[in-house]
Amino acid sequence: MAAYRALDHVVIRLRAVDPLWSLLAGELGLPVSWPLQHSAFASFGWINVGNTNLELWAARDDADMPPEAQPPRVQGLALDPADLEASIAELAARGIACKPPRAYRTQDASGASVTNFTNAVLLDLSSDACCVFFCAWDAAGTIYPWPEKLDALQRRARDAKVFRACRGGPLGLVGLQRIGLAVPDEAEASARWRALTASPRGPIALMPDIAVALAPGRHPFATIESLCFGVRSLPQARAFLAERQLLEASSPDELVLARHACPGLDLRFVEAPRGAGASD
Repeated sequence: MAAYRALDHVVIRLRAVDPLWSLLAGELGLPVSWPLQHSAFASFGWINVGNTNLELWAARDDADMPPEAQPPRVQGLALDPADLEASIAELAARGIACKPPRAYRTQDASGASVTNFTNAVLLDLSSDACCVFFCAWDAAGTIYPWPEKLDALQRRARDAKVFRACRGGPLGLVGLQRIGLAVPDEAEASARWRALTASPRGPIALMPDIAVALAPGRHPFATIESLCFGVRSLPQARAFLAERQLLEASSPDELVLARHACPGLDLRFVEAPRGAGASD
């Protein structure tokens, strides 16, 4: 069985959410999935990038992250399991240990306790700076900013419709295409990621359209170093970014978003394979 059915969201830890939020939802015209919220413990919201969401998260306290790997950085990959217990058992059979599931509960209008989501960290693929975890959503939760009672599949279907309507914004974004992961031991990391993704050879396919690219890291723990997104037309994206001084580097095959627009983050763009986003 497949251990999960989607990359539900990618967690980006920031010092402040608003600058990157304004860029992604404003200038780049990407749709909002979860409107920006400010609470006592964090500011957060979700940006829809087609095949997943980016969760921008600025905590009041970043003590949970290593001193040498503080925000801003991409910190988490949330996988959506069809059946959480079955997924944990499946990974155990593949030699990957998970933490016991932990539910986040609140009270509904009647005072009854309801589950919003249940997380389980994949211990053998995670570090304090790179958390890979199952996130099982419950439609009965009370924390969601939308009025409908949507499970994860229904929410993604809603988001996909909105993304098709905006055609990926002026960049012509298609979706996340590659996650750059720096690791202390490539052979060990490769074996574990291949076990998770059932990718025995060739690219490590987290999803059919999202690859994980491993490289030697400078820390004794794994870190997510870059996110690379596919666009319909690289020349179109290059012209758009250059006109707005949002282009850090440009080669025939890849663009890098200006560092001043996303300090501490490495966000890149490549031309998506022919046919990607064709239904848009």
